[in-house]
Order: sequence, then C-alpha cells, then structure tokens
Amino acid sequence: VLIAGLRRINQTEILQYNGTFLALLGLDQFPDQSPLRRFLKRLPVPAIRHLVRLHDQFRQQLFTLPKPRTRRTFDLDTVILTIDGHQQGARAGYNPQKRGRRSYPPIFCFEAHLQEFWHGSLRPGNAGVSTGIVFFVRRCLAKAPRKMARSRIRFRADAGFYGYRLISCRERVGCGYAVVARLHPNLKARARQCRFQRITPDWEVGQFRYEPHGWKTPHRFVVVRRPIPLGPVEARQLTLFQDRKYAYHVLVTNLKTHPWRAGLFYDQRANIEKDIRELLDDYPLAKIPTDDWTAHVAFFQIVLFAFHLVRWFKRLCLPRQYLPATLDTVRTDFLVLPAQLSHRGNRNVLLLPRGHHQQQQFLAAHQKIARLKLKEKI
Repeated sequence: VLIAGLRRINQTEILQYNGTFLALLGLDQFPDQSPLRRFLKRLPVPAIRHLVRLHDQFRQQLFTLPKPRTRRTFDLDTVILTIDGHQQGARAGYNPQKRGRRSYPPIFCFEAHLQEFWHGSLRPGNAGVSTGIVFFVRRCLAKAPRKMARSRIRFRADAGFYGYRLISCRERVGCGYAVVARLHPNLKARARQCRFQRITPDWEVGQFRYEPHGWKTPHRFVVVRRPIPLGPVEARQLTLFQDRKYAYHVLVTNLKTHPWRAGLFYDQRANIEKDIRELLDDYPLAKIPTDDWTAHVAFFQIVLFAFHLVRWFKRLCLPRQYLPATLDTVRTDFLVLPAQLSHRGNRNVLLLPRGHHQQQQFLAAHQKIARLKLKEKI
C-alpha cells in the first residue's frame, strides 16, 4: 500500500531521483541497506509531503470504521532518540538519560479511544522542550473533522507541554485539556495549602484557582495526593513532588468535572507511552539510517505510516485478541507462513497447508480486507 501511494507521485521524477525504485516494487531482489539509504537521500521534499498527505487521507477514511466517532482525545508526548555519530540536525540538547549525547526530540500525538497515531514531527536536537508545540497542536486540530465541535476534543499532556501560550491556544478554540503543571515554589505552596477531600483510604483530591507568573488569567488547578509509600523502592519511583507525608500530582485543566475524575482522565494517558515504546522496540524508529536531515524526515514518516498500517490491520481485520499483539506476533501468525504460490488460469493462488492452525483466522482476515471500501482517489 505504501509503495502504491508513492507511485501516485510523478513516477518519472521518482526514477530520476532513485534508480532503485523498481527494486522496491519486488523485482529481482529486496535491496540491501545502501540502496535504501540512497533512496531516502534522493527522495524529494514534495514526495515526503505527498506521503504525509496520503497517510492523512487513509486515516480520514479508516478512522471512522466500523462506525464514526463523535469525540477525540489527543495524547501528546515526546521521546529522545539518542544518536551515535554526527548526523545532520542532531545536537546535544535535553537528554536526561544520556547527558551530553546528540539526539533528536520528536513529538507525537495519538488518539486515545482507538490508540491510533494522529500526527508526528521530527525536531532537531537543539529544539527546546516547548519548541513548535503550539503549531503542532494546531496541526492536530486541523486533521480533526471540521464539523466536529471543538468542545468535543480534549488534550492530555505531561509537564513538557505546560505553558501559557499552549494552554491559551486550546482555550481559544474551545478544547478541553488536562496538563501536568510545572511545579514552581509558589505552585507547590498552593498545592499543599488547598482543602482536600478523601476519596479512598490512600487518595485525596483538592482544587484551587491560581494565576502563575506571566499568565493573564487565573486557571483551575487540580491536586491529587497520596501518603508516601513506606517501601523505599516504590517511594523512589514517584515522579511527583513530595513533602514529609505526601506525594502530590498537580494538573491544570478546564474540564468541568470533579477533581478526582479529572485525575482519572489524565491517568489514562499512560497508553501513549506503550505506543511510543512499540515504535522504539518493534519498529526501527530509533535506528536513524543516514546522515542527512531530509532523509531522516522521510524515514520518520515512513516508519509512522508502516506502524499505522499494522494498527489498522489489527483493528479492522484481525480478531480482537490481536489488538495488543506485537508486530512480531502479527508477522509470525499471518505473514511468515509456509505456503505455495501457484498460477491457475490467469490468477495467482496462495495455497496454505491443509489444517494449518491459523487458517480460519487467515481466511477471515482476507475476507475483511476484501470488504474494506476506500475511495479510489487517494
């Protein structure tokens, strides 16, 4: 599907930029790393933009299946891709795990209800934590259906996305949000002093209105606190700020809901970390193959498209138990199968072993693929 999409670009232009394009179509043999690197380096910027548009158009059609969705919840996050070498655009920026190492800090948005990739951007290594985030959020919103009320769109993000410009951007368009607050001393003091309500034996919640320095209006802050665990290992794992008795978690939000529900809403954001971990472990997202920035962007977008194709395949064509399956599991059960390709009449026929344990699921997936109806013009 990916190659078919690329073929919609001017084929003469592609062949002009890369003599190995025919090899990518499966002729002769699969190319080794060197031709693939040359392919990425010669891929023109218009082709990369076309690939992103193609991805967006596929998402536009497949996201609504099997039924349209009436709301969106966008989870935002960043990750650090540490680089070995001197690749273009790599800098020694924010890298808490490997200080001083060159890296890229890409930014991602996933839609929470279906756990599907929504938008991603590769950034140079010297980009600040909040660099380009407002524009990124606007791009996420631009990909949402125009007829959908912006009040039915919500954002969740960690402290890297905390700031007045980003918060006010969401408020201007009418979106809901829950963002972890960056804990300055004044905000910590307010969090400790607010009135708490006990929800469970271990959890308490509170709220207050506060106008941080440089902000133009007061905002609602929700505080969730729990007693500090007695075990030293569990206590060290807490990423929240602590006093002698409690660990605190502070959110800024415009959701008109009980503070406890606002905290539960944010906690569901943890799924995006699993999605990014899948990109890093099961896909070659962190294996930057060239030293050229434009080629890096092309590689980044191709990996994201491949990830999403597999996610669509699992959601729309496979049994429900395969939704959390890894790429390796899907490959083993449905792609790396003993089979015989024969030619009957004018048709190619794939013959599976008689009585193969995945035969029924394989045939069911094939039938679901055949029933998928996409617009011919993509």
